[in-house]
Amino acid sequence: MGKATDTEVYQLLEKWQIPYERVDHQAVYTVAEIDFSIDGSDVKNLLMKSKKTKNYYFVICPGKKQLDIKGLAKALGERHLSFASEAELFELLGLERGSVTPLALPHDTERQITVIIDETIDQTKKIGFHPNTNTATLVIAFSDFRKFLANLAIEPKYLSIPAKQPEA
Repeated sequence: MGKATDTEVYQLLEKWQIPYERVDHQAVYTVAEIDFSIDGSDVKNLLMKSKKTKNYYFVICPGKKQLDIKGLAKALGERHLSFASEAELFELLGLERGSVTPLALPHDTERQITVIIDETIDQTKKIGFHPNTNTATLVIAFSDFRKFLANLAIEPKYLSIPAKQPEA
């Protein structure tokens, strides 16, 4: 399918009648670099993979959460999880580092990725995602994000994603 573009995101949102607010900003590669606020939940998006089973997981969790990767692996029934490589990110979603977004899931045509959403994210609030580029954020209602996934026939798993405990 090639590189994911913002144009395809806007076309899908229009086709599926999903309203959004667009916030333009400097390129951001990590949650720590964000110097703006949105009217909704701040989240981070991670593409993880298991070593042995070759399963891929698109993880959406609160932006400030320090993910316990071992705990998440255990919760998913995996022995070990790691971050997908840049090559895998491009191959599966057409994305480059810093632009990880569930709005690129239409590129996962073979449905190799399981979507995991942290159940602590407030589903009554709006949520923000990059439109396949890290110089903008689209803010949409969480219910509309569920509609986006449903239009792709994706049923996300809601988990209490474990956080890393601070070291004593």
